[in-house]
Amino acid sequence: MSSPFSVFLKNIRLRNSQRQSEMAEIMGYEQAYISSVELGTKPPSQGFLDKLSAIYLNERDQLEMMQELEKSKRRYILPAEVPTETYHLCSELWGKIDRLHPAQIKAMRELLKLDELMADTRRVSTERIRRRAKEESKM
Repeated sequence: MSSPFSVFLKNIRLRNSQRQSEMAEIMGYEQAYISSVELGTKPPSQGFLDKLSAIYLNERDQLEMMQELEKSKRRYILPAEVPTETYHLCSELWGKIDRLHPAQIKAMRELLKLDELMADTRRVSTERIRRRAKEESKM
């Protein structure tokens, strides 16, 4: 399977109606390098990203490229302050990462969106209203 950046690169190439060999020649790279980046077997070098931006991308495309690169990371470092349960979760997920069914992946991604949904919903207060003391009430 291809990484999000690989899909992005292929879409840029196809948008310009180019074959890998044509893109490689324009950018000064070998066709095999373009192929390996599109397949996700090699990460793009900074020089490659700079040339891609200069030759093919507008501002919006550059922003999208950065987002797709972030989504394509293969290594993550857990912050030291996360709870132990987070380590367990990551370990269990990593142990099954190559065997997950698409339905499992979809369900997990939906669960991760819950915090956004909860932040959007107004919280209804369930606190009881304190009764006024006789001295506070107006007559």
